[in-house]
Amino acid sequence: MKWTVSQLQKLRDSEVVIDRKIDITKDLMARNSEIRNASPIEIKGKIKVDSERVTFHLQLKGTLILPCARTLVDTEYPIDIFSTEVYSLSMNQILSDDVDDIVHEPENGVVDLLPVIEELILVDIPMQVFSQEALDKDAQSGKGWNVMTEDQFEAEKEKDKKVDPRLAGLATLLENEEE
Repeated sequence: MKWTVSQLQKLRDSEVVIDRKIDITKDLMARNSEIRNASPIEIKGKIKVDSERVTFHLQLKGTLILPCARTLVDTEYPIDIFSTEVYSLSMNQILSDDVDDIVHEPENGVVDLLPVIEELILVDIPMQVFSQEALDKDAQSGKGWNVMTEDQFEAEKEKDKKVDPRLAGLATLLENEEE
């Protein structure tokens, strides 16, 4: 996914369609240890070249294998990312650009989309992923805790309010002291 500036300038005032699959699994796994595997990433979009800039309208689709936050089993996480990336072909464009968009600069006369694609995917990864099995089997209890309904919670509070009959005498003693 590399083009030289001269190759892109030959495509000036035209649109080029991108439809490729690339395998960047090793690169993604090297940059994020949570990624266990990835499918080849399908890249579709258009390249629009004018005299000052190159605009890439991209859609990235694929699947990442990430660990489930509860069970650590492999969990598929589908990605479907839309992005518009702009590369400037002249320094004047970068300096005078009043647009809020990030404008990339070709390195050594080469426009390389791979680092941008990797970054888009890495930024899209959520903090936690849950497998369907973990979602279906909600944890009901653990060491020192359990999940309960509001009715169960209210009943538990009422039970805690009832005073042990053996301590009822103490309760009246405390009430007398407060008066």
